[in-house]
Amino acid sequence: MEPSDSNFTTNSGSDTKSRKRDYEEVTIQWLKAPTPAAELKRSKQNDEAPPKSNESASHFQLVKEFSFYINHLKNYPKDCLRPNTLNFRQMLFRDLLKGSNQNPERDLQVAFMTTFGYEMDLLEPILKAKCHLTIANDMDQNYRGPMVQKGYYGYPNCTLIYPPKDASRNFMGAFHPKLWLLKFPEFLRVVISSGNLTVGDWTVWSNCMWIHDCKLKKKGEEAKKRSEEESKEFDRDKDFEEYLKFYVQAIMPKGNKYQELLKIDLDDYVFENIDIVLVGSLPGRFMGKEMLRYGHPRLLDVLGHPSHRMTNQGKPKVLVYQTTSIGALSPDYFKEFLASLRVNGWKVTDCIKGRGKAAKAGGAEAAALLNKSVYVIYPTRSYIQEESIGPEFSGCLLLASKNWDKDTFPKKSFSKYEGKEDYAFSHGAIPHLKVFVVCNEDFSVDDDTIIYYGSHNFSPAAWGKYEKDCTQTNIYNSELGVLHPPRVGSKSMKEKIIGDLPFRFPPRRYETSDSPWIRDKVGVHEFEE
Repeated sequence: MEPSDSNFTTNSGSDTKSRKRDYEEVTIQWLKAPTPAAELKRSKQNDEAPPKSNESASHFQLVKEFSFYINHLKNYPKDCLRPNTLNFRQMLFRDLLKGSNQNPERDLQVAFMTTFGYEMDLLEPILKAKCHLTIANDMDQNYRGPMVQKGYYGYPNCTLIYPPKDASRNFMGAFHPKLWLLKFPEFLRVVISSGNLTVGDWTVWSNCMWIHDCKLKKKGEEAKKRSEEESKEFDRDKDFEEYLKFYVQAIMPKGNKYQELLKIDLDDYVFENIDIVLVGSLPGRFMGKEMLRYGHPRLLDVLGHPSHRMTNQGKPKVLVYQTTSIGALSPDYFKEFLASLRVNGWKVTDCIKGRGKAAKAGGAEAAALLNKSVYVIYPTRSYIQEESIGPEFSGCLLLASKNWDKDTFPKKSFSKYEGKEDYAFSHGAIPHLKVFVVCNEDFSVDDDTIIYYGSHNFSPAAWGKYEKDCTQTNIYNSELGVLHPPRVGSKSMKEKIIGDLPFRFPPRRYETSDSPWIRDKVGVHEFEE
């Protein structure tokens, strides 16, 4: 079993000149932006009217317009950026657009950021700006220190926490979600992404994110009442609020309330106009109703709601999964995953050995059927060696030769990672985003299309695996992502998301001469400090 990422290590002071330039571009400029107090002082000196906080709602407008964002890589020219491209610095400003090319106010008050590895160079400007920052980081298997470290790195406004893991196992899994809660004076920004807190994650590796701003509640404000007709629909706002509160508390070190540690109370905000469903994983073995809260059984549960059922359930579908870390995949695991997606007639009972559709079809026939309906997008060896920014930057790509060499490994499902045909600058980028799409066999998109993006790689460690005749799931990692389920009227939004993907869609299968990028077969030193 392997962790989900091989990532950059914590700051070691060995930055190159290039990385220092990246650091300046990504985060230090944010520190130089004026605070609201400084802006007010400047306007008085110039006899100007002070800026009003409600003068522009452009940050709400932008967040509403886009669901899917990608990060601004260093090789993307500033004058050729797509509208949904953001850099790290922009997300720390109230106004996402002004954070790029204007002179915005810097009024971030509190930040909570989860990660699998971090660099303090990236985060220190937030601390120097007197923001309260809590970092939730993956814990090393052999760590025996405190789970909460206040005053971390010499800053009284910085707290480092280590979320809980299952210590009863030899392999404890990875704490791998990338959730940010950014508190501004008038709203809370929720960011769910695939990027960790390192300079390379935001300048070298291709990542994606979902962003939503939640307004501060007015005194005495209550949730809007739903009509009788609306009450029959899946309540995305309520589900999001409840799942987020549950998940944030679940990743706190034992005995700590998230409100006290993070200086954020989710009860203070209005969660509305949510267009996704949260899907998380937590480490452990789960049974009964609890099993349906995490991993791929969460998909099964959400997609079973009448609001999310496909209008044409009998139409054949394909699963296209772009992933950067691949564990012990097999046709049996494809079957398990497709059953949770409720496509192509697969059911949970088919995952019980000797029963169901697979048993009737026969092992080889079932494997061929499953491989045909799954496209695993992963870079080829030639792409990394000949077309990418360089093999030394490939530390986020994990596929073990021992898995690839297994007879049961689903090699025929592998498909090439390539840049977009209509955006040349995306070619050669090294992926770190994790995205899956369930669409028609001809790759056309409609209301029934399912889209996921977040931290989950395509692995049993991330999504869980059935045990005890499918009455129990076993999950190793903590993960978090967002799901766009089937929904009437969602076709155009999903077409836009797929159009904004930074890689070629639909993908092309590996040719006979292609092989996947496997570091242990080429002996390349991974890009780590």
